[in-house]
Amino acid sequence: MTAKTDETSGLEDASEIYFETVKTLKRKLKACKACAATDDITYLWICVSAGGLKRGFCGENANDSPVPMHQWLNVIDEAASLGANWLILTLNDPLEECEDIWAISKWAQQIHNMTVGLHLKNSATLTKPEVKLIRQLELSKTKVLLRCEPDKLPGISEQEGITVWAANPQPDGERPKCRGLKRMIFVNDKGVLYTCGLVDGDDSYRIGHVEDGHLMQTLNAPNAPRLIDANIRLITPECDGCPALLAGFFQGI
Repeated sequence: MTAKTDETSGLEDASEIYFETVKTLKRKLKACKACAATDDITYLWICVSAGGLKRGFCGENANDSPVPMHQWLNVIDEAASLGANWLILTLNDPLEECEDIWAISKWAQQIHNMTVGLHLKNSATLTKPEVKLIRQLELSKTKVLLRCEPDKLPGISEQEGITVWAANPQPDGERPKCRGLKRMIFVNDKGVLYTCGLVDGDDSYRIGHVEDGHLMQTLNAPNAPRLIDANIRLITPECDGCPALLAGFFQGI
């Protein structure tokens, strides 16, 4: 019994040391941010599926194995070092099937003090099982984004202490009231970086891949597209959950 207790205590001590080391590294990275050429990043927007991020970006049969968890966390670490304090996860599959997001969300909240937005792409309300899952996060740093009329948000969440926002605060077809594409990093479910979710899949707006190298270098590459042609900048369902758009409608983002 004593040996087991000692072992458990040792694991807890090691965990505390690890987390403190990560926090110290984060502070040093932020201190160096002033030397970076990239604009200040505020938002990290990642699309995920039940399989998490995927390595493949040339089709389903081209190296489509999942990106390992440490790479997920590395993306968050690097985005935070550039100033990101929001992580929006757009879920292409049901919440209960996207198991990776819990470790990712907790890392963002506990290590980097980021606010996490869970965009349930195919839901207009919350089920009780979903509420139970969401409550494992720090609710003060958690928002749930649903596609619904802003004045018809589900009431169940308020009773459970979960803040719900409309993922689509601006009508389709309008010019987006977006607070800066250059303040956002968008990653699709293949791990590919695009200028934003509106142009996901359009190679002319492809910035790179999460495994290409450091985010700062990828974003600052001379040919990295950071703006979108005005002719196609119209609100569509692909804008749902966009943190740069939500910032124009909700306080605190």
